Amino acid sequence: MGTSWGLYTTLTGILAALLLLSAMEKKGALDSRQVSVIAVLAALCAAGRAVTGVGLLFLQPTMFLVEITGFVYGARVGFFTGAMTPLISNFFMGQGSWTPWQMLCWGLVGVSGAVVKALFPQAGNKTLTAVCFLWGYLYGAIMDVWQWTVFMRPLTWQTYFLTWAAGFSFDSLRAAGNLFFCAALGHQTLKILQYFHKKMNIQYLER
Repeated sequence: MGTSWGLYTTLTGILAALLLLSAMEKKGALDSRQVSVIAVLAALCAAGRAVTGVGLLFLQPTMFLVEITGFVYGARVGFFTGAMTPLISNFFMGQGSWTPWQMLCWGLVGVSGAVVKALFPQAGNKTLTAVCFLWGYLYGAIMDVWQWTVFMRPLTWQTYFLTWAAGFSFDSLRAAGNLFFCAALGHQTLKILQYFHKKMNIQYLER
């Protein structure tokens, strides 16, 4: 039964990630500039996560970058950048049945940046910092669903609460890291990404 639930949970994560990837792709083909942005930012995020993931535990200076990417470049670029981050970095940190769920979570971080932009167009780094802080806990709560269904028996609200409570200190560390890095680096990162976004939108007229 445990093996079956582990398989079902993994397949659910894969299906959810694939459905969202497909939905984002069908909104319109990504142009070469967007693909370049995704490749560069996903590589930076993956490198930061892989390098700091072991030595600094959950203090990873990357989730805020995915959030700001979605805020500046939109939901599609934010989602693809976020989803590629754990996929790439887990080649160094370890692939497993948790990878699709991590891809889903990180992708949703990027989408949330676009949602903040849509709801609060004039939002600044303070708003993004608050959202990143909340994602420290929300990420843990979603990933706890994977851990709960794979390792815990019986599957009840009580056992889920115990799973969540056991990881609360790690979630708090992640949230604190997100808060620190976004507060310290978010403002300048936002300005840089907005600058390059404006450069991308420049249209040259033929003479």
